[in-house]
Amino acid sequence: MKKILDLICVIMFFSIIVMFAVSTLFFQGDTPKSAKSQSDLEQQLSEHFPLQGSWQTLRTSILLSAGKTEIDGTFLVNSGVIKPSKQVSSSASEKLCGYINDFASQHEGQGVFVCIIPSPSGIYSADIPSVGVGFDQRGFIDDFYYGLDSSVVTLDAYSPLYASRENYIFFRTDESLTSSGAFGVYYSFIRKMGFAPRPYSDYDSEHAMIGYIGSLCTELNIRRRITPDNIELLTPKNGTVVTSVSAFDGERTDEFRSVFDRGALSGSSPLDVFCYGSRYKRLDIKTVNRDYPRLLIVKTARTDPLIPFVISHYSRVTVIDADAASGDNIDDLTDPGSFDQVLFLLDIDSIERLV
Repeated sequence: MKKILDLICVIMFFSIIVMFAVSTLFFQGDTPKSAKSQSDLEQQLSEHFPLQGSWQTLRTSILLSAGKTEIDGTFLVNSGVIKPSKQVSSSASEKLCGYINDFASQHEGQGVFVCIIPSPSGIYSADIPSVGVGFDQRGFIDDFYYGLDSSVVTLDAYSPLYASRENYIFFRTDESLTSSGAFGVYYSFIRKMGFAPRPYSDYDSEHAMIGYIGSLCTELNIRRRITPDNIELLTPKNGTVVTSVSAFDGERTDEFRSVFDRGALSGSSPLDVFCYGSRYKRLDIKTVNRDYPRLLIVKTARTDPLIPFVISHYSRVTVIDADAASGDNIDDLTDPGSFDQVLFLLDIDSIERLV
């Protein structure tokens, strides 16, 4: 009975908001021009609708009260939200595969590695009934790897993430890896790159931000039935290996002493704490490791939490952000031939926009 009364109250409040919106739209001051189509009317209603944030919150409350678990294509799963990934087109897959194969053939003698990170919907597809038989991310990654030349070494991120799916490996309100999820991927593939992984016990856990609400929730004004995230940083107990970071944005270079941008935690994009997000086209990272190999990473923003773990095995690491450097060739930003290894570290949702 209480649920029914709550639902009635929500609907009544919804009706009042609609009446207020209509009166504002048609009977006050700046009346919009007559709409020529339904889409025009919807746009004008959106532009003149008062209290849009409250409207979205109210709409979400009504849907949740009615038992809905899907809102605008985003699903409430356990205590978080998941947005299903779109199928990657065969043309985009072939173009990216061809680019990496061409790169590897032009840089024989270097170790070229590829790692594609699945999205949360690829790991938790069974928890989303209506799309449970949709985009098979594991199958796509396997097929993509199969199309690469034998000289390209493929790194499996899907298996360790799937094996750890009961753990906190993705943010509940965003689509990026958590530090724990990133560590699991790093630990599983770094041997294939020629190094023994540093154990989890070598790191201190720092709760850099508690109560983070990611973009998947802010877009829908969802607050009910989700658990806010914690942004955790795993930092080496014996001190960082990083001595300097030179960050180039295309015009100027900024100098830092860490791959963690702690200032981002108080800004609009807290996840930029990991390697500065996509603010820079190139990061040049120097470490205390003399006579260690040099690594070039081509990455997308969602893979940033992996990088702090990888750099501990190299003397210098250059990171090219594929989004910030869109339109630039790798050769325009660095000399690929000066590195011992090259790692293409990409998330599955980035493939369409990279080609």
